[in-house]
Amino acid sequence: MLKEKSVLIVDDEEGVRQTLKRGIHRQFNKGSKRVSITEAGNGAEAIALANNFPPDLILMDIRMPVMDGLKACSILRRDSKFAATMIIMLTCEITEESAGLLSGADDYIIKPFDIKTLLIRIERGLFKQGAMGRVSYAESDGVLSKNYFVESWLSYEVARAKRYQHSLSLLLVKIDAIDTKKSTKNRDLAVIKLLKRRASDPLIKWGDNTFAILLIETCADDAVLLAKRIIWLAQNSPNFLRPNLGIANLEDTLTDDLIINAEYSLAASVCTGEVVLNRLAVKL
Repeated sequence: MLKEKSVLIVDDEEGVRQTLKRGIHRQFNKGSKRVSITEAGNGAEAIALANNFPPDLILMDIRMPVMDGLKACSILRRDSKFAATMIIMLTCEITEESAGLLSGADDYIIKPFDIKTLLIRIERGLFKQGAMGRVSYAESDGVLSKNYFVESWLSYEVARAKRYQHSLSLLLVKIDAIDTKKSTKNRDLAVIKLLKRRASDPLIKWGDNTFAILLIETCADDAVLLAKRIIWLAQNSPNFLRPNLGIANLEDTLTDDLIINAEYSLAASVCTGEVVLNRLAVKL
């Protein structure tokens, strides 16, 4: 007997909740794919319900009273109990896409939504994605894991940059601590504090002593300015050696593979000591 899947619908508008319930019941509760549904009117109610009965998937509106969807999603993502729970954000504003993903959501859909499209995403999340296994969302302190970034984030931002003709840059930073006796966690926390960034720009743990920042709507020149600032901050800190920085920019890159270009640029920076942009050294 197949295990019944559970969906939590979180929206302050009862009409939206009823529309989603009807669509889900019509789509799934006829054959072997069985889905149970619970409802919440705000983020605080959602967290309380989820703690009692952890759902397989959450449909979460962003704008709600008491507690909005972004805060609720962030709280849920910090709890390992919900590591396998898929969260789809519902938003009225396209500008809220990045905020929803940054809070830990797996996907988003714009209101007013097409119910058929949403049902396809729900089916994929409930009956297909779980079989493939979920990548971890974050290392710690809101820093994305490399796997999560590559699997669930990067392609979306590249497509979005192309769609709206926005700039997009990926900056890799390799930075070594002077005091190597500190624990890896403490060294990472110090680097995270050093790498101050905009809330919209995700920070990724890339590897040993290496972090990445995805710079949303940031051109090559501005990415280089940030690299200069990171070098200045590190050199004026008693805790770090001079960092190496490699940058890939979508506008100047012949392919869409920001990762290959950024990693090649970082390797060149390690060899030369220069900031490297799209495989070419930059004079600071």
